[in-house]
Formats: sequence, C-alpha cells, structure tokens
Amino acid sequence: MRTPREWILLGRPAGEWAYLAVMIVIGTNAVRNATTDDFHGVGQALVQGSNMVMGIAAIGIVAATLAGRRIGIRLVWLFVLTLTVGAPMATWFYGDPTISEAIAALITVTPISVGVAWYGSRRLHAAITMRLWPAMVAEHAAAADEFVAAIRGMRMDEWTTRPTPEAWSPAEITDHLARTYSQYAGESRGKDALRIRLGPVRRTLANLFMKPRLLAGGAFPKAKAPSTLRPSGGPPTPADGVALFQATGDSCLRDLEMAVQRRPYRRLVHPYFGALPMHEAVRFASHHIRHHCRQLPTAPSHAE
Repeated sequence: MRTPREWILLGRPAGEWAYLAVMIVIGTNAVRNATTDDFHGVGQALVQGSNMVMGIAAIGIVAATLAGRRIGIRLVWLFVLTLTVGAPMATWFYGDPTISEAIAALITVTPISVGVAWYGSRRLHAAITMRLWPAMVAEHAAAADEFVAAIRGMRMDEWTTRPTPEAWSPAEITDHLARTYSQYAGESRGKDALRIRLGPVRRTLANLFMKPRLLAGGAFPKAKAPSTLRPSGGPPTPADGVALFQATGDSCLRDLEMAVQRRPYRRLVHPYFGALPMHEAVRFASHHIRHHCRQLPTAPSHAE
C-alpha cells in the first residue's frame, strides 16, 4: 500500500521540523517557569522541579533527534512521565485542590503525551537508523563473511551431520538463515510479519532486560524458531549453501536499504521482542548469524 509522500525540508520531513519547534517552545517555557516562579512551599517546589525536568527533556529530545542519538528515546519517556504527572500536580497545588480538576488536567495532557511518545519515538528511530545505517550494514557484511568462510570448505559429512539429535546440521542452519532473510525482505515490501509469540507483559520484560544484552552481543537464549523459519533439509552441498545464503542476504539488504530510504522509521517484527526499528533489526540479524556460526564445526580447515 502506498503511503503519502512527505514534504521534505532541509533533509527532514516538514512535520518533524514543526514537532521540534513545538518541543523547543515547550522546553524553554517549562525551564523559564521553573526558574522564575517564587517559592511557596513544598508542593510548588515539586511542580517547579517537574517543569525543570520536563523542559530539559524536551530540549534534549530536539538535540537527540537532530543528532540521531539513542538517549533521545529515554528523554521522550522522561518528558511523557513528567508531563503526565506534572500537569495534575500543578493543577492541585496552584488552583483549588479538587480531584476533579486534577483528573481533568490528566485527561487533557494524555493525548499530548501519547502523541509525543508515538511521533517522537518514530522520528528518533528514523534519525538513529539514518546515522547508524552504514555501520550496521558493514557489521552485517562482516558477520555474513564469517559465516560464508565457515561453511565454504566443509566436507559433505560435516555439512549434513547434526551434532545432537535436537540440533540443526550446517545445511539446516543455512536454510534457516536464508528463510530469515526472505521473511524480513518480504516484510519490508509489505508482506505479512511474523506472529509475536510473547504477551504484552513478558514482551515488555524481554525488551527491558534481555534485548539490551543481545544487542550488545550477548549469547542468545535457547528458543524455538517460528515454524516459517524452521529448515526443511537445506541446500545439498556447501557450495549451494554459500550461493543460497549470499543470494537471499543480498536481496534482503537491498530491500531493507530501499525501505530505509523511503521510511527510515519503519519497523520489522521480531517474534519475541515485537516491532524493532531498522537499526536494531539489522544489528539483531548480524548477531543472529554469528550465533549460528558458533554452532558450526570448528575444524581448523573451516577457520578461514
């Protein structure tokens, strides 16, 4: 499905410039209010502190979006938290202390918080992806070269042998990686995404505690691959495996490159972590290849 073309101004969508301008206004006003209001008790001090944090977060979001820095994601959530808590708190301490007015203030700022969380995260991930994309592609190419070097010189008995009854042979691993490439290439073109296998609570915990470790190169936990990505035999020879792996990999990277150029905020669905921004998806792909490369036979003839 075609999406409306964005009006680009100075290399960025015009809507993003408008969003950044609004965040600058909000941030500077919040900081000014925090530093110019007189002190009238602990309650007002809490409101001023909330304004200061919100203002700094808003200005930081602008800087992080322009520079494509990951810290901006945390600042978005800090801004949303302080806005959502600070507005009812300000109503309570500055006006009549009625619960109904505080609830009304919360209802008023909730759409703003949701909008900033959605659009702010979207633009930040687009900026991060554009900044990191060359490095992510180079990292993936290095991982792919390691895998090709590991399978290119394998003997046929190694190629089709499973180290344990439950494990995959090198041929099956290659088929699995090729299927993974094809899945994400298709998804980037608008085809069906993978089904998310974890519920909201478990997925949130996985994103908070497991995803950062895996993105940093930590060992993959034992998990069952989705049925569409499970191998069915694999290429007949190592040479066929190299050809299949390289062809599907090159095709996938071309499709992802096109998706990034058109919509850098695009996400791909991981079965356990949910929708991932492109820069995380490609990094996961690199670590995924290395994870399976470590499962291959380690005879000296394969360590090229």
